[in-house]
Amino acid sequence: MRSRNGNRPFVFTSLTLISILSYGAENYYIGYRLTTKNAQPIEETFSLSKAMQPCPKNHGSALSLQRHDDESLEMVLNRDRTLFLEYAASQDFRLKSDETLTSTQLKSIQTLTLPTQCYAVEFNGDLVTITLLK
Repeated sequence: MRSRNGNRPFVFTSLTLISILSYGAENYYIGYRLTTKNAQPIEETFSLSKAMQPCPKNHGSALSLQRHDDESLEMVLNRDRTLFLEYAASQDFRLKSDETLTSTQLKSIQTLTLPTQCYAVEFNGDLVTITLLK
């Protein structure tokens, strides 16, 4: 519907802008695995990929991290890995332990896994807000 002067109504434009801003977060799948042998790290895997389909919209708690000079999400997570891992581990993590005792030594292998889950990531200037989607 057009107004008398030929322009679209202001209401339509405002609703479109609000919709775009409220759905501005991008969805990413993030996972982590750390394997240690006798308390020494032997393998560490950090996976990050952009979601091809929208994730569920049930929001969990959020984490805000500082972002410097147009850093990518991967760079931010590598720099603040400990903060992100503490945040993600408070949601869900798995620990597997295998121990072998021989007459001469004890061998142990532990694997910490943060299952790959969908996160909403929103870039706001110098902040990155990461929210777990359940």
